[in-house]
Amino acid sequence: MVELTDLSSVAVSPDGLYVAFRTETPSIERNTHDLAWYVVPADGRHPARRIADAGEGDRPDGTQFSEPPQWTADSSAIVYRAIVDGEIQVWRTTIDGVRSEKLTADPANVRYFLLSRDNRTLTYAVGATRSEIERAEEAEYDAGVLIDDKVDPLRQLYRGTRIEGRLATDRLHGFWFAHGGVLAGQPLTYRSIDLASGRVRDATTAETDGLPKPVQPLERLGNRSIIFKAESGDHRGDAFVLGKGNEMFLSVRRPGRGGALIGCDDPLCRQRISRVAWQGDADGLFFVTTDIAAEQTLHLWSIDTGKVRRVGGGIGRWNGGRDERKSCSVTLRAAFCVVASADAPPRLVRIDLATGALTTLAAPNSALERPDSLKFAVFDWTAPGGQRFTGKLMLPSRQAAPVPLFVTYYVCDGYLRGGTGDEFPLRQLAEAGIAALCINRVPTAAGLGDQVEQYRIAEAGVASVIDLLARRGIVDPAHVGMGGVSFGGEVTMWIATRTSRLAALSIGNTVLSDVYYWFGAMAGRQVPRMLRDVWGIGTPEESPDRWKLLAPELMTDAITAPLLMQLPEHEYRTNVKLAARLSQAGKPVELRAFPYETHVKFQPRHKLAIYERNLDWFRFWLQGYVDPDPDKADQYRRWTAMKEMRSG
Repeated sequence: MVELTDLSSVAVSPDGLYVAFRTETPSIERNTHDLAWYVVPADGRHPARRIADAGEGDRPDGTQFSEPPQWTADSSAIVYRAIVDGEIQVWRTTIDGVRSEKLTADPANVRYFLLSRDNRTLTYAVGATRSEIERAEEAEYDAGVLIDDKVDPLRQLYRGTRIEGRLATDRLHGFWFAHGGVLAGQPLTYRSIDLASGRVRDATTAETDGLPKPVQPLERLGNRSIIFKAESGDHRGDAFVLGKGNEMFLSVRRPGRGGALIGCDDPLCRQRISRVAWQGDADGLFFVTTDIAAEQTLHLWSIDTGKVRRVGGGIGRWNGGRDERKSCSVTLRAAFCVVASADAPPRLVRIDLATGALTTLAAPNSALERPDSLKFAVFDWTAPGGQRFTGKLMLPSRQAAPVPLFVTYYVCDGYLRGGTGDEFPLRQLAEAGIAALCINRVPTAAGLGDQVEQYRIAEAGVASVIDLLARRGIVDPAHVGMGGVSFGGEVTMWIATRTSRLAALSIGNTVLSDVYYWFGAMAGRQVPRMLRDVWGIGTPEESPDRWKLLAPELMTDAITAPLLMQLPEHEYRTNVKLAARLSQAGKPVELRAFPYETHVKFQPRHKLAIYERNLDWFRFWLQGYVDPDPDKADQYRRWTAMKEMRSG
């Protein structure tokens, strides 16, 4: 599970004959990730061929950044950014893999780039130089760091995060907890390089206008949020997925029409749209919708006729479970996507847009598709309040009597490994005799804005499914464990402080605390406003009743289940008070912090340790099992002492 290969960054050659994609394979031994570029014939007549190393990869907040390569006009090579030896430059590799060369040698890291149509010029954007960034970091270190709205006190002050290939000093830039280097906010400089001579000059306005411009968080078009944008680069204009509450709108804006939008009126265009792309050079849009069960379906919208037709899908995630925005590339006749479902690991497929026929082009994880292994089954039920829930349930192979149950709540996305955040080994739990259930989040009627109502809906869904499985004689309701990361961890703590249904808990994220509030409350930070708007909470002095409703550290008397917290270094400090209060009360609690980790933990050795400890934790508290491995003796001495103290 830890060393499974993910695929992303798909791009079809201009002649339609080849598909380039990137693989990412973790290595526990070296505690790193191996990234590589592959090319495969679009018709699948030959297997995929590795053509180049893809560098180190960039991980904003722990999630691998995806970026499709750009093809040369003659389809002979791909051009891409790569982190190599601590710098980001643009590289070119021929599709036979014989020749790789670095095209830029800029003293600053390349942010984004565009290859001209004639392949003669490369235009790119850069920020501060690497030496300027290092000098700024050292100057702060020597002078003392000014703690203002750009500093997150939860993170190390000096070179505590890996950014663009090096341990760097990070600061807050942009929305919520978005971060970058100390000079990330410096204005960009645009340059063009003549690829024949290597001469570098300032880019022209026409050249910079062609560079890709990513949608910024909270960017709006009229009274709707821009969820996704696809530029055609020609007379067809730009396609937008717009959102308002729970509704989405698929629209096109033509150039030179005063900003007027052409909207898709088909009901399919009002569903939750995950991705949109132009259909080659045709006036049509390929888009992906996601249903209540987190399964995705592919569609085509003919803008000329207004008609929408289903292309395929309906089972699995057409993002590989990891890459929501850049896992498909579309031509006039076919789409090339990374697909994964509960029991089918990520693979690259071709979808014929006329017939919906699938051709597998690359399946690096085929060894995991064992017909004799345990399988997840779709499971759905309705809570007493009328909300419909869906999830994936895996049962132990030998079940003579009701078994313990483990639940995680958020999104059952693609190939089920460890749930959202990938920390809970669902398959191994089931193999050990514990039923494993992943539940998909159900939004409120008004969308995802009201977090407290979200928690209440989740509580109803978890309670009702425990009762349903207990009535059917499948699970033992006295031995139910729950775990989650991010929103999933919040839901776990909400249920743990309001019911006695849970016998063991594990979370991988920060929870609301006074430390969390005040560490994010310097003037200019968005944390207080977001907590007020989404959680309905002010300062502890302003809304004490609301704090008693939401802060687990104020409800330790209500927490009866043993709690394991495995947190990134950048978040664990906000949970120390909760751990201290529980431990002072003699309640079972263990807090682990993982160095150099952000919200989503990514280091392979850390991932393995988290998987193994969660498996041990739930087996110990739900089954009374003690692993005889002598290397775990100290762990079980601690946990046994917790159990004895709890019994006493």
